[in-house]
Amino acid sequence: NRGNKKHICVVVLGDFGRSPRMQYHSLSLAKHNYLVDVVAYKGSSPFNQVLENDRIQIHYMKEVPAIIGRTPKIIQYILKTIWQALLLFWTLLRLSKMNCILLQNPPSIPTLPVCWLISWLRYCSLFVDFHNYGYTILSLSTGKKSKLVKFAKWCEMYFGRKANKSICVTKAMKDDLNENWNIRASVLYDCPPSIFHPISVEEKHYFFKKMSETYPQFKSKLETAENETRFTKLIEDKCELLPSRPALVVSSTSWTEDEDFSLLLAALDDYEEAATRRKDLPNLIVAITGKGHLKSYYEKEIKNKNFLRVEVITLWLKFEDYPTFLACADLGISLHSSSSGLDLPMKVVDMFGCCLPVCAVSFNCIDELVKNGENGLVFTSAIQLSNQLQCLFNDFPRKKTDLNLFHKNLMKSSNLKWDENWNHTVYPLLNELSL
Repeated sequence: NRGNKKHICVVVLGDFGRSPRMQYHSLSLAKHNYLVDVVAYKGSSPFNQVLENDRIQIHYMKEVPAIIGRTPKIIQYILKTIWQALLLFWTLLRLSKMNCILLQNPPSIPTLPVCWLISWLRYCSLFVDFHNYGYTILSLSTGKKSKLVKFAKWCEMYFGRKANKSICVTKAMKDDLNENWNIRASVLYDCPPSIFHPISVEEKHYFFKKMSETYPQFKSKLETAENETRFTKLIEDKCELLPSRPALVVSSTSWTEDEDFSLLLAALDDYEEAATRRKDLPNLIVAITGKGHLKSYYEKEIKNKNFLRVEVITLWLKFEDYPTFLACADLGISLHSSSSGLDLPMKVVDMFGCCLPVCAVSFNCIDELVKNGENGLVFTSAIQLSNQLQCLFNDFPRKKTDLNLFHKNLMKSSNLKWDENWNHTVYPLLNELSL
């Protein structure tokens, strides 16, 4: 009976299918017998566990009319904000019952003011999950000194303070919220769900066979080798990794301004040059997963490269295939630099769940996740990343390098899983709100 249970409304003013943290929240709430109403935009398909859960209902909002996108930039921003504010207000007002709003921030405008108003009108709690600061993301396109950015910062701070409870993604952000905005937040680190884990050589082989049906880069170079992929072979019911295989590097990106993909391309340019001179460096297959507005631009850049020792492919994977793909890779690369310098890349969390070592762009709080020289490396330039690739893949896969050490360290470390972390951090906060 939905009428006798606590109702939590999860608000994502974006593509819910591309918001894994909010989907994990929804699943955790459902596990604790809360009834969850998700208000978000439709886009990528959410996890099957979310779609099939009887305690979770998704209410998709209408997209902003295309005609608004054809107006001047400042007019576009104003009209888009008004449209979103009215639609979000009306959608939240129509929900039959609501005990708490769990809100993803950013985006902050109009989400924070509208959700606060609804919480006041409907006598329910407001719970904000700070993933980053919305005003810092806005500053990437308008400049830090823009009046719009100053207003957005004030709005985010003012309404953020009105939340009954807050959580955030790093200790650095917790300290910043406390010191500069007088907001007391608890840290809920992103953790990989249990589907992110290492896999066997046999699982890798059959996954590569599956991938090769769509992407020829994963097929064996030998046309007659039916039981081989580019990386593995099947001999008498036993799967083995090929000693002459290329190294598989994966990078997951949202193709936005806070991830400088040109840095990776420059590093691959340098690696290509080194690999043509040295026989101890393997060929690289660099697979880039994800969607975003800069993807087509960089795909053109990739086509203009005349690589011989490096292959770059862009792909989009079903969520169910993504963990397996990470577990098949030899190295992960994170280009996330953070607009605020206070959030951490979820993609690295997922990679570590699969015990995949990572090279990550250095920024303010990355050391809360990537321990340089222990589970991966951090870099500040294309040349440094290229040098790291050359060191880690020196005489790959025969020679033992730091890549093997990082993998062993990740295998030995006890990764905190999402459910355990959520139960320890978020559930007690909900209890404090009598939920």
